[in-house]
Amino acid sequence: MKRLDLVQLAFIIAGLCSIFFSLDLIPTFLLYLFTWFTDGLVGGYLMEELIITILLLAVYLIFSIYCIRNSKQLAGWITDKANLHGEINVKLSTKGLLFTFFTILAVYGLIRDLPWLFKDTYDYIKAFNANVDESVAPLNQNRGGLFIQFCKTGMLIALLIYANVFAEFFAARIKNTEPTDEIMEKTD
Repeated sequence: MKRLDLVQLAFIIAGLCSIFFSLDLIPTFLLYLFTWFTDGLVGGYLMEELIITILLLAVYLIFSIYCIRNSKQLAGWITDKANLHGEINVKLSTKGLLFTFFTILAVYGLIRDLPWLFKDTYDYIKAFNANVDESVAPLNQNRGGLFIQFCKTGMLIALLIYANVFAEFFAARIKNTEPTDEIMEKTD
């Protein structure tokens, strides 16, 4: 792996983290949007959170698109400024590094979100059973948290299952040609 490839991989990973954080906000955004429509399109108690979520989504997506689309130019600029040309001593596979990154990201997300999914499911079932005894409909606020947790967990499971496919897709973007390492030639 060339140094240029490694720097480009760092930019792509930063962009992918930004995509992960934006995907993490989508279920929350959908819940706020649904609540806004059910309130009759008037500013409700969740309007501030809806606007903040929209702004965060925009910032994350703009940053990720910029990092991934311009990763080669940014990596070239950094390697020229820092005089990082040629190959590194360790033979790393770009696809292997990306697969490891996606797997770690999915496992981290599942460790973070599964306890909340179990808690929200338990709270919803408990509220449902309490309201059935009183013949009242279940609470809407518990359904929102449960929806968000199911969506997040589903996305993380899909990332874990398709980590190899995503790694192949993004590894195909990194194909740089540059001369061999001058330092390695002088020491041989």
